[in-house]
Amino acid sequence: MTFIIRPCLFVFFSCLFSLSTAKAQNETGTDDYKVYQNQHQQLSCQVVDSMVFQKVLHELLALDTTQFTKNLDLYHRDLMNAYSSNWLYSNHENDLRQAAYHGLRIKNPINSDYWHLAIHFVRLKDCEQGMVYLDRYLKETPAEQLMPPMDIWILKNDCKQAGTDDYNVYRESQLKLSCTPQDSATIITKLMQLQLLDTTQFTKNMDAYYQDLGWAFYRSFPLYKDSILLQKSISSYLKQKELSSNDLWNIAFIYYLLNECEKGAEYLERYLHVTPSKIKRNKKEQIARMKKGCT
Repeated sequence: MTFIIRPCLFVFFSCLFSLSTAKAQNETGTDDYKVYQNQHQQLSCQVVDSMVFQKVLHELLALDTTQFTKNLDLYHRDLMNAYSSNWLYSNHENDLRQAAYHGLRIKNPINSDYWHLAIHFVRLKDCEQGMVYLDRYLKETPAEQLMPPMDIWILKNDCKQAGTDDYNVYRESQLKLSCTPQDSATIITKLMQLQLLDTTQFTKNMDAYYQDLGWAFYRSFPLYKDSILLQKSISSYLKQKELSSNDLWNIAFIYYLLNECEKGAEYLERYLHVTPSKIKRNKKEQIARMKKGCT
């Protein structure tokens, strides 16, 4: 079973695009871009090829649009999507800027235009504009037509991450898993979010991240009953530079669940060494059950 799920936010571009391989000259004799577009070969959802995207982009740019007086929004939408597709391979900021420019030239935008504009501006580090278009997308799109919640979270999260290098500051704006019962969707979502998080920008309080990740793996165990989650939980906890009393307890408890009695005893001893007597007394019966159940 694979638990690290990495949805690619931009994969959907290839299936949303319905670009024509436009020719430099309008051989149909029409002033309606939609008629011209429909009479030319279209890219299918399965086509993800940098050479094809470049060809489409160049042909769209070569097209003399002064001959069209109708449905030019479709042209700018095609061009926005062509630049977006090209950016996936070029990684050139100018492709994103051009995609945003042509998105803004659409006079009567549809819901997907707002979504694309939000993505382009976030990628350009203009989070204020990105969130403006995301809000418009969320307000004007029927619930059943919205992008998957994880894609929306990723887009919002890119802006939240950009604002700080301190994980604790970022953490304050995020969903937290507690010791009290929470529904499975909340737990799974949190685990996915933590695994998808780009931690390279955080330089402060990374121990808190590994603590959150360890707890999320542990909370996911009852849902799947797969011991790999417990192993990943321990591995995450142990990446911290300093283990708190609570971390030592969780690690010991998980080792006992895995029936790794010696390791459980080792971390239990470390926990008892740093924990006040009053707290230890409250856990006396639980400790006895843990030891008894480990053979």
